[in-house]
Amino acid sequence: MKLAELETLPSFALLGPGFGGDPFLLLRDLRPQSSADSLLVFARFEEPGTRALKLSPGTASPCAVDFAEKPRGLDVALAAFDYANKVGQIREAIANGDVYQVCLTVRALVSAGSGAEILSLMCRRGVPRFAAWVRLPDGSEFVSASPELFFETDGRQVHAEPMKGTARPGAGGALEASDKDRAELAMITDLVRNDLAQVCRQKTVHVANQRRVLQLPYALQTVSDIVGVMDHGKVALDVLAALHPGGSVTGAPKQAALAMIRRLEPDERGAYCGALGMVTGERSVFSLLIRTAARTSQGWAYGVGSGIVFDSEPQAELDELRVKLGAL
Repeated sequence: MKLAELETLPSFALLGPGFGGDPFLLLRDLRPQSSADSLLVFARFEEPGTRALKLSPGTASPCAVDFAEKPRGLDVALAAFDYANKVGQIREAIANGDVYQVCLTVRALVSAGSGAEILSLMCRRGVPRFAAWVRLPDGSEFVSASPELFFETDGRQVHAEPMKGTARPGAGGALEASDKDRAELAMITDLVRNDLAQVCRQKTVHVANQRRVLQLPYALQTVSDIVGVMDHGKVALDVLAALHPGGSVTGAPKQAALAMIRRLEPDERGAYCGALGMVTGERSVFSLLIRTAARTSQGWAYGVGSGIVFDSEPQAELDELRVKLGAL
């Protein structure tokens, strides 16, 4: 299937291998549905997980995608206005004891005409684990090359994989030795563990792996692994309600970080930093929508962010944002 063929569909979701595709899964004719054997679930960053949009497809089938051999390069303009001042405000709040870490995000404007262009570019060095191109029934649309597993469930087992810490390819030694990046991940790991405990049996939630390096074509990332056993009667949507929005894109403590995000970021994040998942029977997998571009009235906007702690330096954080732009 040629990727551009999807442009004519009123609603669809093209989902990468992390969601169970081979290499892709194509869902057509999405329609609202509260319960079904197979559900696509989407939650915007600003909305609670309890209000996530649940959709069932008219058809679902694995498919291979014919990408453009040489996707054209896109102009990407990072709009990081007043960034150093915002980092300073977060550091001041940390010094005052109001918050420990805040994920501060900015937008880049992308000169793409279609989602097919963006996804082709994102997949030019291999299909990302949670690649996705989604057009919802209301016409809203986003493309994601997320490498981050938000959480997955299998029966009553649940696994979350928060991501914090970024470096350029080849800089793995510096990343592993970085106290700042280690502290960032440790804070968010503790936050996610606490969130997960709300829906799991007592004493079953634990950190299976404190820190490991994930290699991407354009960056190195560190992640941890948190596992638990869900309480009787709990399902994947209960886990979503407990974890959303994801700790790796908010900061800690979560509510204090969210208050600063609302004050410092001029626009809603929307799909960016939201959640996208497939629920099939007792199995589910959800990505956290980082490395994501959304169609807006001004064109395509791609979000990038980083966790600000007291040791953060504005220029170093901007450099990290530019590494994450490497997905484009």
